[in-house]
Amino acid sequence: MIFSGYVFPSFASLEPYLESPPKGPTSAFCSELSKRLGCYVVAGYPEKLLPRDTKIAVAENGATLVQASEPTPKDVVDIQLAGNGAVLFGPDGKLVGTYRKTNLYEADLPWAQAGTGFTTFELPPPLKKLAIGICMDLNPNPASYETLEKGNASDVVREPYELAEFCIEQGVDTLVIPCAWLDSEEGTDWDIGTVNYWCHRLQPLWSKSKSDEMGSGDEHTGGRQTAVIICNRAGFERGTQFAGSSTVMQLERDSGKPNLVGVMKRKDDGCHIFSMDL
Repeated sequence: MIFSGYVFPSFASLEPYLESPPKGPTSAFCSELSKRLGCYVVAGYPEKLLPRDTKIAVAENGATLVQASEPTPKDVVDIQLAGNGAVLFGPDGKLVGTYRKTNLYEADLPWAQAGTGFTTFELPPPLKKLAIGICMDLNPNPASYETLEKGNASDVVREPYELAEFCIEQGVDTLVIPCAWLDSEEGTDWDIGTVNYWCHRLQPLWSKSKSDEMGSGDEHTGGRQTAVIICNRAGFERGTQFAGSSTVMQLERDSGKPNLVGVMKRKDDGCHIFSMDL
């Protein structure tokens, strides 16, 4: 959310900044920039949503949900939510598509409605199949946390890597992740704790499979590369410190290690150019 900021205590405080692409300041900026530079541009924005088909009926004994199609009971308030979204503009300055954050962080909960899942965009080489994730999308879905907590000691429960596994299943070539990731207070020039965690959450895109370690790796997946661009906020907003440390990776399946092409510093707030072979 490049122009509005991210830390909002309520829907009402965010409402003046809501946008409906291709209209709004974020779309106008991305359209002009992508056309001027002849490139693709991804940026976060607060998405204006249509009213939900649900209402909340408030009574002395609590609140209950009612369908919008039902007669409106007394003391009804509408549910007002926005989306934590991202736009993708092409070199012609036109909107290619949008994506809405799937996994909501606690800071999203006062005002955000989750998206319906990850998606891809077919672009010309060298970007080819591109996916967008937003910040918390790198973490396991909250439902996965619940599964882990309820698992029995005898159960073999593997940590879920939904975004990375989606990229493998869909054959994603380029993954772009705009973030407002909090500072871990580890490291000096760059947030080593945060960057290490990002690498961990993308592990399926670079780790060696068990079959490969035993000498029977899948020749169809080994060597497959995914370019990952993580654009993270730097500085402070309403007392919240962000980690900065935007990172570019070139991850190769079954390589056994993440390849960091470049990392910006924790306090860097600007543009940096990194080069890689795609």
